[in-house]
Amino acid sequence: MKRIHRNLFFIAFSAGIISFTSCKENKETSTETSDKEMKVSHDEIMDNETPMEMSGAEFNDEKVATNYQSYLDLKNALVASDAEAAQVAAKKLSENGEDDIIEAATKISHTLDIETQRKAFSELTHNMEPVLENAIASAAIYKQFCPMAFEGKGDYWFASSKDINNPYFGDKMLHCGRVEKIIQ
Repeated sequence: MKRIHRNLFFIAFSAGIISFTSCKENKETSTETSDKEMKVSHDEIMDNETPMEMSGAEFNDEKVATNYQSYLDLKNALVASDAEAAQVAAKKLSENGEDDIIEAATKISHTLDIETQRKAFSELTHNMEPVLENAIASAAIYKQFCPMAFEGKGDYWFASSKDINNPYFGDKMLHCGRVEKIIQ
């Protein structure tokens, strides 16, 4: 009986460790660091961690290029957990996008709830993929994935670099994710 309990404990402990480390940030922190000190501020994200990401890709269509830059601005706002900046970027995207893109961007532009914005961003990302794949002329776009997003279901976003800056968790798990695909 003790052996069964020990084995169950070991399995549960192992699963917990795997779950915890799957999106562990690559930062070393002191065990004496308070929760407040561990949180990354909006200014640190915007100034130090993730400079405003600019599209390095070139597109066959200027409208797609403009929309992709607005998408990146929106992603950066979500990384920084800045609902107001997300609204502004989404509004620009809703004015220039295609139907499915306009619908998702409009949802974001009509709310200040960051979690609602992130859910709509997921939809927006899904709708952007065929547009981006068919319009890129040079350079690369990185399709990135966070396995922890949306209660472990995982989700994608696009970036112009391999660096992971997670729009679904912001400062909570800034570097959670991996590159899944390179669109060229």
